[in-house]
Amino acid sequence: MSSKYKGFTLMEMMISMVVIGILVAVSAPLITQFSMLKTGMNKNVMKCISDNDVTGWYDTDGAGATVLPTTDPCRSAVIDIQYDRSKALSAAINTAQHGAAAQKIMAKRILRTACDRGGTGACDYFINTCRSSGLSYTPYCDDATDYTDITYYLHLNRTNYSNSGATYIASQLKLLFSKIVIPLLGETISANTTNPNADNNIATSLAEPWVYIQACNAGISAACHYAYDNNYNKSCSQVRTNWELAPTQTYQLTYSANGGTTVNTASVSCDMTTNASAAITGCKNITASLLTNNPPNDDCTVGYNNNYNRSCSQININWPSASTSTYNLTHDGAPPTALVSATCPPPCVASGIGGVCSDGTVYAGDRNGYYYFTTPADQAPAATVSWETNSNATLTGANDANNGTNNTNLLVSITNPPNSFAPHAAAAVCSDATDFGYNDWYLAARNEMLVLATNKAAIGNFALPNYYWTSTETASLTATMVNVNAVTASAGYGKWSAYNVRCVRQQLAVDASCPNPGDTCADGTKYAGPFSTYYLFTTPVDKGQITWNSGSRLGSYTRATDQNYGMPNSIKLISLADDYAPYNAVLTCKALNDVSTSGYTDWYLPSRNEIDILADNRLAIGGFTMGVYYWSSTEYAIESAYARSFTNSDASTIEKYGVYRIRCIRRD
Repeated sequence: MSSKYKGFTLMEMMISMVVIGILVAVSAPLITQFSMLKTGMNKNVMKCISDNDVTGWYDTDGAGATVLPTTDPCRSAVIDIQYDRSKALSAAINTAQHGAAAQKIMAKRILRTACDRGGTGACDYFINTCRSSGLSYTPYCDDATDYTDITYYLHLNRTNYSNSGATYIASQLKLLFSKIVIPLLGETISANTTNPNADNNIATSLAEPWVYIQACNAGISAACHYAYDNNYNKSCSQVRTNWELAPTQTYQLTYSANGGTTVNTASVSCDMTTNASAAITGCKNITASLLTNNPPNDDCTVGYNNNYNRSCSQININWPSASTSTYNLTHDGAPPTALVSATCPPPCVASGIGGVCSDGTVYAGDRNGYYYFTTPADQAPAATVSWETNSNATLTGANDANNGTNNTNLLVSITNPPNSFAPHAAAAVCSDATDFGYNDWYLAARNEMLVLATNKAAIGNFALPNYYWTSTETASLTATMVNVNAVTASAGYGKWSAYNVRCVRQQLAVDASCPNPGDTCADGTKYAGPFSTYYLFTTPVDKGQITWNSGSRLGSYTRATDQNYGMPNSIKLISLADDYAPYNAVLTCKALNDVSTSGYTDWYLPSRNEIDILADNRLAIGGFTMGVYYWSSTEYAIESAYARSFTNSDASTIEKYGVYRIRCIRRD
């Protein structure tokens, strides 16, 4: 037999077993170490916690400093967490949150030591703990007795610290400040002026002007005082100057009636597109307290001094995208002595029909309280587009002579299949248009197209022979065509014929019958005042009193939380069929739509911020019951929603089963 097929001899087997035994003995410490570092990561943490010994590695300088432990299990525990090994990190965080008192402290110390070495998971623990469990007042997140919180990092000297965790935490806080998390903002601001290293710690590097502005918005009084003293937010103009990237929103602007001893705030909506827009909108929305107590820092003085808003023309020149609205003009002298309220149209409207707007559209004229805008040229040139695809003996129902939006929406909703005469090409041309960034173009109705025909010379670029489709149907086989040249409408043109298309869009003009809040409009509604880029209208009287939900003391999250527009809230609540429905307050306003009150079907229960407009102008509007609450459509919590008493200055949160009053609104 060949030797290669021969088995081991007894001696060879014995020698092999000895060698294997030696190898096992040599590798045993390595296997044990691997187990401790990898497979037993949570055991390292729990053993370190149970040993409860930080000698030589925690608080080594009496001010919270740490070093890496030199022996296991704490050394391995810190290293495992430093590198975000999930079992170790989870074990430490779980114990820090749910362990016994001594265990919690020890777990936090391990996390602190790991964070100091750059362990992002450990650092996130301290950020998230402050974010979710911190207080809304001093001491926001401070645990100074053991240094096991975010405050330790904020107090490090910003010029000579050497701590990877502090660098990471600072970068994360800058991202989170924009979320207006009160404990994070409050603790950072507090640490800025608190030892150790007051005014020269990491918090000082973070607490820039915009942080104080955001913190004041969040209601942190210390931030408002600091911002007031340093001229950060006495006006929209100051906010934009100190925070170039400040978003367009409502800000808490500061003022003091007693020289700074007491700092108050007022809510003002600021458009931060440009310095001019900030001053113009700040002056537009200014309160009496801001105007009286903040010169020369108030927006009206800034607007006057910079020639931003002494006239509508100045507004149009300095802010080309200004919307049609009521503005405070300062043309009769420096405020606060002579503010004049005036309604200013867009610049292209002020320049007359045919004026080219800043967005590239052309002002085409007015009709029924709306400004009409069109494109500089036809969307569909001469003789290229039919009204519908095939001749058909069926009415579509798009027969409105005044509302091309409704006609267009109806026509584009008809599809092939099942209807062989679709698509309706002329309407689709406008519905699909995105000219100049807008998606609300539509095919004008009969009387709307006659406006363009009347103003054809000023608008320009109408094609010969000047035949244009409208969206108004006249019979099963015909629709209305307008001869722009003759300014006439012809009803009997076959839908299969091809004519030109010029699309339009519209913008509400201020109702001349009710220019001031409290005025009764021609349609019988009350003008409540401007809000954001819209005008709010309400009914002359309340619509009764009722519960927010079905009357149940319990509740659920409805997600009706929009604070600026009540319509989305109302739609959500009307559609809900949970155990706490029906939601009676919004249904009260829906009832107005069911009978087209004052000719409208877009009434809704105001949001938290919209109801403030009613409260601000309550005396002019009239019909309110003082001393009682009015419901908003904005939910606060499972069992409560926002309501407003017009004798108070702020919204309150009230249990949803309470019976309170209702005043519905609509907006244009």
